[in-house]
Parts: sequence; C-alpha cells; structure tokens
Amino acid sequence: MAAGLAVFGLKVFAYRVPLSPTDVRGLWQVALHITARGEGRRGSINAMLPSSIEGQTIFDERSTSGPLQFSIRVRDGSRFGVWSGRFEGVHEVVYEFRVQSFGRRAPLPERVTEKPPDDVQRAYGRSSPVYPMSAPQVEALIEELRLPKPPDVVGRVRTLYAFVTHEVASARSAGADAVLVLEQREGSREGKERLLVTLLRAAGVPARNVRGLELVEDAQPIERIWTEAWIGDRWVPMSAGSGFFGEQPVSFIMAGVGDRPVVEGTQVKALAHRYHSAREHLRPEEIATAMAPDNPALATLSLYTLPLATQTSLRLLLVFPVGAFLVAILRNVVGVETFGTFLPVLIAFALRNFDILTGIGLVVTVLGVGVVGRLALERLRLLLVPRLAILLCLVILTVTGFALVARSTEMSELLAGVLFPIVILTMLIERYSIALAEEGWRPATGRLAWSIVGIVVVYPVFRSVAVGHLMFSFPELVLCIMGLLVWIGGYTGYRLSDLLRFRLLARSEDDAP
Repeated sequence: MAAGLAVFGLKVFAYRVPLSPTDVRGLWQVALHITARGEGRRGSINAMLPSSIEGQTIFDERSTSGPLQFSIRVRDGSRFGVWSGRFEGVHEVVYEFRVQSFGRRAPLPERVTEKPPDDVQRAYGRSSPVYPMSAPQVEALIEELRLPKPPDVVGRVRTLYAFVTHEVASARSAGADAVLVLEQREGSREGKERLLVTLLRAAGVPARNVRGLELVEDAQPIERIWTEAWIGDRWVPMSAGSGFFGEQPVSFIMAGVGDRPVVEGTQVKALAHRYHSAREHLRPEEIATAMAPDNPALATLSLYTLPLATQTSLRLLLVFPVGAFLVAILRNVVGVETFGTFLPVLIAFALRNFDILTGIGLVVTVLGVGVVGRLALERLRLLLVPRLAILLCLVILTVTGFALVARSTEMSELLAGVLFPIVILTMLIERYSIALAEEGWRPATGRLAWSIVGIVVVYPVFRSVAVGHLMFSFPELVLCIMGLLVWIGGYTGYRLSDLLRFRLLARSEDDAP
C-alpha cells in the first residue's frame, strides 16, 4: 500500500496528473488499421489524414509501420499518409491520432454579389466524369426547378439541397453515379452527395465532396461523405444523406477533400482498413501530462502511449480489482455467501451495457429456464460433463431467443444479451440446482439472492467513467487494493452477519449473573 500510494501521490502532487475525468466535449482518440498483402513488389499505401482546420484540432499523431517507410504529403489542400516499401506477405499499418472536434457553423449571407475566386472556380466549378454538370438530364432539371436569381445564392443552394434530400430516396445498395441517381430518383449516400455537387456546379455554385468520419460512442467510427458549397467567401457544409445544412455536427471530423477513397494502394494484391475510436475524458494539456510527465520513468510506464485497442482492453481489466475488492468485503466483512467467488464480478461486467433492471431480469430468466431444464435432466442420471454440455446448449438457445424477441419487439437492448457469460451462467445453474437438492429451496434461494446483491453492488463500478479513469491513469492503485485484501484476508473477528445471527445471545452487564 505504501508503494502504491507513493507513486500515486507523486503523479498527483508533483506531476499534476489529473485525478478525475474532465469530460471534454468532442475529444476522441482514433486509430486507423490498414492490412495489405503483397507479392514481393515495391508499392505504397495512401490514406487521407485529417488536418487541424476550422472546427477540429489534430494532435498526438503516431504511426507504426514495421519495415515500411512513412511520410506525409500534401496534395490539393489535403494531407495524405504514404507507406512505401517492398510488400512481401501481409503487412499491418497503424496510424493513431487524437482529435478535438468543435463542429462548424457557417453563417449564410442574404445576398452574394462577388464572384468565387478563380482558383476555386477552376477546381470546383467545372464538369468532370464524376460530376457531369453538362449532362442533358442535369440541365433539364435545373430548368425545371426554376431556381432563384444568381444574387440569391443561398436560395439556389437550399432549393437543390431540398430536392436531393426529399425527392431522391436513400438506398444502401443503390448506385453512386450522379446521372443514374437522378434518373432513378434513388441512390446511396455517396450517390446523393455526388448528385448534389453536380447540381450545385450546374447552377453556378462551386462545390466539392469531402470525406471523413462520424465518431460514435461505444461503436466503430462510420466513414462518411458530405458536400461543401462555396457561398460568399467560405465553404458551407451540408449533407443530403446525413441531414445537416450549414452546420457540421460535432461528431463529424473531416479527413480530406475529393472523391478518391480514404485508403488506396499501389502494387498490392489486397487491401483492407478499419477505424477504431474511444472518447477521451481529459483536456489536451492533461493528456500531454499523463502521456509524458517530466519523470522519464513515469513517462515510460504511462498507459496513454499504448495502442488504442490495448488501452480499451486495459481500461476494463484494471477495474476488475475494484470489483474483486468489493466481493471480498461482502464475503469476509459483511459475511454473505454467493455462488462462486467472482461470479458477481463477471456477471456485473457482462451487464455493464444494460440497464441494471433489464440485465438482472435477463439473468433471472436464463437461470429459471436452466433450472427447469436441469430438473428435467435429473431423471436421466447423466454424467457431469454431458449434463453441463446440455445446460450450456440450453443457455445458448435462451440467449438466442432474446435476440429473436428483440427483433420482433424492436427492443435493441436485448441484443446485447448475446454477450452474456454463457459458461458462468451454466455453472451457476448447476450449483443452484445442487444446492436445491442438498440444502433445500430456502438456503439455495437465499444464496442466489445474495449473489444478485453482489452483482448490483459491483455493477456501478464497471459503469463509472471516474473509476475507469482513476484505475487507468493510476494503475499503481492495484497495489493498494492488494494491501487492503491482505488486511481483509487476515481478519478473523466477527462479521456483520454474525452480529445479526447471534444478537439474541448478547446480554448487557445488568443481565449478567
């Protein structure tokens, strides 16, 4: 305990590592994982990299590429990461960064009198194979819509935006060609954004597509494409697919400009990529302090420098000692009996994404079905392992039933039931059934009730952002928990339940013989 508290105090008081999460709005850590397969030729991988622009700030960029050479290049105002070298077999490339997104709101002028700059008009006001603004179908639609006169640029843009948003249906499997989308009045998200850019250019408004990410809590980032139109003296964001106009949401970050893919390769046989993200709960300066304190030893041991996937796992694992400590208090200080030493911890961990009442209800339902099945198997007199395997199958079928009920009733929270600790629930069913046979229903049900109480006590620990931050930022607190467990393990006095059980034997001094 002294060792853990010493390191903890050094971090907090000497190096000002933040003690509690700040809950900063729009601050995320993002990782791009790229997998490429080659056959011994020299090649390269190109990926759009976000920049610090209006509405977002990028910092703490890192890349892991093995034998490949990494460089950053700028083309047409966008940054690209380039990993080059000889691709032999499978290569893993990781690019990580932190971003603070503020959203972006572009004020719209009532009238626009000045023309767009020549460089903007040349780059984003002409027809191209992707944006065929001179196509007969496009020109016919512009005539049909009877757009406001050119000084009312905002009105022209709103009319075209409303047409693409409301008159063109969205279909994930539909095409992405602008003219086909216009003809069929149906398109994918990308197709609708391409059509919007095409119509804007045909109406004399420079426009472009941009690519980026939508960051979602507790889920993988979603790759998005949206549109920017030049109105007045600035680019105004809008999206017919995501439904915003003039104000880019805080959850959106821009990766680059253009219609090219986010990740592409040259001289590679196969290429795949995926994004991961995690919301940060510290300000940028606090993250810098946690990542690189002045003490070299503490900087080396900082968990904030680990890859994002590893950080996510450790944020969960480092909370388990707190849950185990609470279970030790319940069993050795309070004096309650539960099924399994750490069963409440494991089930509470599995229920962390549920509402507590829904989670406990699902556990009781699975347990009830399993116990009925266990009693039905009793007459067959099966050996232990086959009996447990049958119970395991029964639990899996019950959890599968949750998924079917969730689909038919649109209760999406039940879909998380597929993450239940199947083996743990199977063992709980077996132990409860044995306790019913050997001890009777009252002692067995009492122990089950205390097990549920243990789950309820531990559950808030896994839900708490503050506890997760504290244990991740100060993993030395695990040493303190170990010290407290040593003290609890050596305690041989009365437990709280003993005082209640034997309260009738207690006598005051006046009653003494």
